[in-house]
Amino acid sequence: MAIRECSDDLNVISSLPDTPAPPEFTATELKARFDRAALLLKSYINEKLIPDIENELLTTATGDGVYRYIPSKVLIAAYTSPGEYTFDTSEHGSFNGVYDIVLIGGGGGGSMPAANTLPGSTGGGSGAVTEVIGQTLDGEYSVTVGAAGRSGGLSGTSGESTYISSGDYSFTKYAFGGRGSSQTDKIGFGGGIGGSDSEYGDGTVTFGHGGDNRYGRGCRGAAIADSVMPANGYGAGGWACFNPTAGAVLIYGYVRQHIPEGGGDDENEQ
Repeated sequence: MAIRECSDDLNVISSLPDTPAPPEFTATELKARFDRAALLLKSYINEKLIPDIENELLTTATGDGVYRYIPSKVLIAAYTSPGEYTFDTSEHGSFNGVYDIVLIGGGGGGSMPAANTLPGSTGGGSGAVTEVIGQTLDGEYSVTVGAAGRSGGLSGTSGESTYISSGDYSFTKYAFGGRGSSQTDKIGFGGGIGGSDSEYGDGTVTFGHGGDNRYGRGCRGAAIADSVMPANGYGAGGWACFNPTAGAVLIYGYVRQHIPEGGGDDENEQ
């Protein structure tokens, strides 16, 4: 895409008569005439020139053909332990201030049957996943990572929610924690409520498992403890007395990746 030219007529002063006077040219009209060229240039720069240059840098080669400029997505902040944090864009810059955010709620705990044996145990639900793509951020944001629930007993406990918000709460996104399961509230010996119905642990008549999401795999049940596969990843559901996993917040930024056309080392700019 070529950079658009400024086609506005900027000869607003030379077109005035040698002695402009009322009633055709009042003081207000003359002031407006003197400002008009500058305002036209301001509009051209902000609305055409800058967007066109940014588009050229991201999508085409430079004039000498040495580099191509390609947007590259990178993980710039990962909060993977339960707790409260502050994300500051001045410390984690991204090209054009644009970020992708992944929020994952804590996984829910499973439960044991009254007989306290592994067969017949239930799985907790997976934490929900919320993905925010192309979000402009500027300043400081509060981040809370939801803790995992607890497995064991006749009822597991639910995972906690994960969220990010600005100081004035004008921007707030969250992902709910997975629900704990129990012997009286179970889904096919699988997980409880996760981000959607598809994230229930499906289970079987004998062995269930914790709920899955795109970033975590729930605990897989078995007849003996040594054969149980623990939950892994983020927001995965537990099973029986095996605990789920906590949620997470993953924040991605963009850099301009300068790729030499003829080989050589890459260079990155935020």
